[in-house]
Amino acid sequence: MNEDKTLGEICAGIGGFGLGFEQAGWKTIWQIELDDVNRTVLADRFPDAAQFKNIRDWRSYSLPKVSCIAFGFPCQDLSLMANVARDKSGRGLAGQRSGLFFPIMEIVRHLRPEWVAIENVPALLSSNNCEDFQAVIRELALSGYVGFWRVLNAQYFGVPQRRKRLILVAGLGRHPSMDFLADAQPVENLPSAFGSERFCAPADAWAGYTLTAPTKGTDPRHGKTSSRYNMGSELFIAEENGWDQMLERQREIELHGLRSGLDAFNLEEAYAAGNAFPPPMAKWIAEILNRS
Repeated sequence: MNEDKTLGEICAGIGGFGLGFEQAGWKTIWQIELDDVNRTVLADRFPDAAQFKNIRDWRSYSLPKVSCIAFGFPCQDLSLMANVARDKSGRGLAGQRSGLFFPIMEIVRHLRPEWVAIENVPALLSSNNCEDFQAVIRELALSGYVGFWRVLNAQYFGVPQRRKRLILVAGLGRHPSMDFLADAQPVENLPSAFGSERFCAPADAWAGYTLTAPTKGTDPRHGKTSSRYNMGSELFIAEENGWDQMLERQREIELHGLRSGLDAFNLEEAYAAGNAFPPPMAKWIAEILNRS
């Protein structure tokens, strides 16, 4: 491993960026993550890395220099779903959560890593009439960083999840390899209209929520008591005459003693996994930086 390939991860979650980068020969040096459960996972997965809690306290952490800082700043104020009934004054980068992009950039300017890798929801591109994405590019440019951006879908990296992410990779005074703009792998052509063509998938082909579960982050006065029932629409796309197979899968769950639901601790793990940046996508980014 090249000792120059060192990573600092901000808003680390359970280490999606770190896992992918380490698979490409990098070493994770430090991580910043607010959630206590997530930090416990990080400490277990990255025993040689230092874990810190609050982005706003970064000046007290004595963060060592790294060759890349990777982060996915909070998307709650950018998400299209989250902004349906929200006061416009708190949308986008003006929001308390998504606005953490700016203190993160203070860390970037202080440490001046060779590379910066950023991920977020594609809604960032149109947030506040595109002004928020302009602000992101402007902050990077004023800090000396130039690079490329594109939207990638996790399903094309071997991840059983249809999840589009906006990826931006920039270098200090230089662009990353043009490979970043090439396709990650061949993509099958899909018909423009279903028509009479057969277009179906096994019911368990894609990840989806199928549980009634407490909603994380609800009003602390009531605890995590409100519930919701999320069912990914893909799960209703069953193969013809395949309902008996679905029944057999349920029987296997019962026979092998696997939980058909989630307890409180597993719920935390499920949210963390669902929010994690896909390691295969992170590995692909790291391998491009290896060639840059």
